[in-house]
Amino acid sequence: MASDQSDRHAEAGAGGERVSYPTNHVVGVIDTQQALERTVQALHGVGFADAEVEIACGQSAADAMRAQTGRTGLANLAIRVAEKIGVANDEMRVKDHYERALRDGRFVLVVDTPTDAKKDRAAEVLREQGVHSVNYMGRFAREEIVPPPERG
Repeated sequence: MASDQSDRHAEAGAGGERVSYPTNHVVGVIDTQQALERTVQALHGVGFADAEVEIACGQSAADAMRAQTGRTGLANLAIRVAEKIGVANDEMRVKDHYERALRDGRFVLVVDTPTDAKKDRAAEVLREQGVHSVNYMGRFAREEIVPPPERG
């Protein structure tokens, strides 16, 4: 079942889809297909539906992420200007981290969490499954739940 879902989302972002900022979502990086399948099954086991779980992987998804800030209007413009002049932006660093994960052949899992209870449940499952680089993307702030692994 989980592999069917990952096949459906294998090249999420392909075909010029707009990559939007994942407001009210828990986002994390999973390193292997087996870990992805276990994590999706665990999410389903605590009540998350297929429609609440998105999986991105592959170069097309990374390209789509690179092409977009995820924001619209003035926020998009401000982020692009900041990028051009080299101003560090935490939001863009996190986005770049997820893009690199996609380019490295890993999976980015996005779980819709419109309530605090769902956020906490998703975070707990991802933590238990060893998912890393887990962030909650709120409307105005990002909350780091599980940091990225230290690479030496």
